[in-house]
Amino acid sequence: MLLIRKIDCYGQLILVTSMLLSIPFLYFVGVGIGLIILGCWQLISALFNTYCFIDTGYKKPILIYWGLCIVGLGLFFLATLFENTFSTDYTMAILWITVGTAVFIAAYYLRIYYRLIDLLSLRNELDGLTKSKH
Repeated sequence: MLLIRKIDCYGQLILVTSMLLSIPFLYFVGVGIGLIILGCWQLISALFNTYCFIDTGYKKPILIYWGLCIVGLGLFFLATLFENTFSTDYTMAILWITVGTAVFIAAYYLRIYYRLIDLLSLRNELDGLTKSKH
């Protein structure tokens, strides 16, 4: 299971790298598409790994992540839902704020996910040492 988590984490890092490298060629369209793909990927990853986060003592960081996601997605959907009600400037300001916070939320999840993988690999290593006959 640890190998699958490492593949998941490094796949997200490769996606972030390719997203950042696409800026000169696709401008910010590539970043937008990359953020949508990365956001969906991280939501699915967090959904499958929430129990492991809670079980290993990372309950507070994963709950902070879920809270940030709910607030960010809520602001995004409210801004798009009431797009015609508010002036365009307010709507665009809220949308850019949600896009900016999405970048920080993605970086936060990658950080806590990498810490979880380090902790699990350390636990596996220590379990191997305590089970050895030496």
